[in-house]
Amino acid sequence: MILNISNQTLEQQQAIWTAKEIAQQPKTWLETVEIVKNSTARQFLDPLITQAKGGKLRIIFTGAGTSAFIGDVVAPVLSEKLGCVVESIASTDLVSSPYQYLFADKPTLLVSFARSGNSPESIGAVDCVNNVVNNVYHLAITNNINGALFTKCSQNPTACALALPDSTHDNGFAMTSSASNMMLAALLLFSEEAFDSAWVNQLATVTTQLLEKDSSEIQRLAHLPLSRIVYLGSGHFQGLARETALKLLELTAGERLGFFESTMGFRHGPKSLVQKETLIFIFQSANSYTAQYDQDLYHELVRDQKAHTVVLLGDTSGHFQAEICQLDDTARIFPYLVIGQLYAFYSSLHLGYTTDNPCPTGEVNRVVQGVTLYPYSKNVTHTGGNNGNS
Repeated sequence: MILNISNQTLEQQQAIWTAKEIAQQPKTWLETVEIVKNSTARQFLDPLITQAKGGKLRIIFTGAGTSAFIGDVVAPVLSEKLGCVVESIASTDLVSSPYQYLFADKPTLLVSFARSGNSPESIGAVDCVNNVVNNVYHLAITNNINGALFTKCSQNPTACALALPDSTHDNGFAMTSSASNMMLAALLLFSEEAFDSAWVNQLATVTTQLLEKDSSEIQRLAHLPLSRIVYLGSGHFQGLARETALKLLELTAGERLGFFESTMGFRHGPKSLVQKETLIFIFQSANSYTAQYDQDLYHELVRDQKAHTVVLLGDTSGHFQAEICQLDDTARIFPYLVIGQLYAFYSSLHLGYTTDNPCPTGEVNRVVQGVTLYPYSKNVTHTGGNNGNS
């Protein structure tokens, strides 16, 4: 039995890997703490962080899909902790439009997140930054020690590669334990003073409570006949909302539509999508100032009586028993992420998908295929076609 589902059922619906990889996360987080402690990555980063704090180095987090959203989640947190801007730019943007994001005279640390490290954009982003920027450093955080990205960065004297526990190199289609462990590793590496072992132990304990006590409630919500699921959050929780919306789309092959927005941004148009078939999750901030905005929108949506269900996560009362309210604003990332993963998982099973590979016909793949990378040089001016003037 995993996540309240018998192993036999999981095997029959080809969902065993995804179930295991969601359930194992608190244990793997403790393993990641030890890997980070024993790595050379911190020594590699220390002088670079000093340069960044002095305004002499850009820090860019990159990746594709979920790996990009990892940066969206942790970059705002680390900007706050380090006192300097940490940017998140998807590798798909760096590769397709490097001239809009990269500058030859701006020294740059590129932090690449990748589950396998074998997608075309993983290597393409590294090569593109090397071609454009004069002074470049690389840090690869990956779940695959045998991947092309790990190998490439291990062989570069101005780079460092960190491989996380092999068990986090997810076999399932959707990134679950791979994503949460890369998020955690980045936080530990860049701000070890703020995020210590005791902090990780607490968030792992609360997430274990969630898995043990609240899975049935999430399963109940997933069995409701709803088609539009909205995830909302302020600050770094907006990036998390984007990731949980993607997880739902992936595991239900788009049958359930996942939407994301910031808490305050939702009123500016996106709120129009709310209908009786809508479930809304709000990732409440632990910051008392920001939480006011989360709570205001929650009460407004309840008063509107248009959505089927609105869930304010992180409150002291409500749908879930796990004591998320005890966690600080950054630690809440992890149980909130697991809630999104569980909702997507149970939805996939309920709708009859083969969760470990919800698109068996191959239009979407575990490792992206079909990408052609074109050479780019900073010395060549690239222009488009007709600009509309005759």
